[in-house]
Amino acid sequence: MSIELKKGDNVVMHTCMEAKHYNGKMWTCRTDQFTQGDTYKQELVFLKGFSGSFACEFLQIVQLPEEG
Repeated sequence: MSIELKKGDNVVMHTCMEAKHYNGKMWTCRTDQFTQGDTYKQELVFLKGFSGSFACEFLQIVQLPEEG
């Protein structure tokens, strides 16, 4: 992933089993993206309202129009 997710970013899930279950649901990142694992490194993030961490490769940032 070229864009690192940050706390407060809005995202949707894609191309995974969870994406089918939560089709179109927007999530907010509860943490900044982080790397976990020694042999198999994964980029992960915690999402508000989701139990456990989630792989960033299956998340896409949602750009919301600014109010004003």
